[in-house]
Amino acid sequence: MGTSHRIPLFVCHANCCRSVLARYLYLHLCGAPALSAGLDAGDRINDRAEGMLREWGIDASAHRPMQLSRRLCLEADAIFVMGPSYLHRMVSEYGEDLADKAYLFQDPFTRPTAFGDRAFMVWDPSFENTPPAELVKQCGWMRDRVLEIGRALAGGGRPLVPLAEYLDLCKTVDPWGH
Repeated sequence: MGTSHRIPLFVCHANCCRSVLARYLYLHLCGAPALSAGLDAGDRINDRAEGMLREWGIDASAHRPMQLSRRLCLEADAIFVMGPSYLHRMVSEYGEDLADKAYLFQDPFTRPTAFGDRAFMVWDPSFENTPPAELVKQCGWMRDRVLEIGRALAGGGRPLVPLAEYLDLCKTVDPWGH
């Protein structure tokens, strides 16, 4: 009988770059299912994200951005969001009950005490005029984070700290900020 996997959902603004990178890295590295979506889904995968994934030996050319929905949030066992503003917007639009299984992707293992100066926001390589091979070097930490998340969801590694533990702090962030 097959092994049951906890399914992560990776969320960014448009589901064209950051959440796509995380999802396809998770599928590739952890060999387990993963979802991704955007708060405002774009039209297609970003060419830099597609190039970066190709550098990692992953073909994501068939990816089509998906709009985040309550159904998708409920389908996931854990939701990893690319920044505090997106996290605030997600629970505002789709329900505060999601705070028990929502995490900041950049560091889902720490309880934030402040969100100044773009803290916990994942840098978006979409707007860089840098070759994919160089972007892969700059985003090597993302690969490591995906592996850590995979270990945590499998029941090993460091414990995850859910948004429920800092929801009031998150509500101080502009949900429409980027």
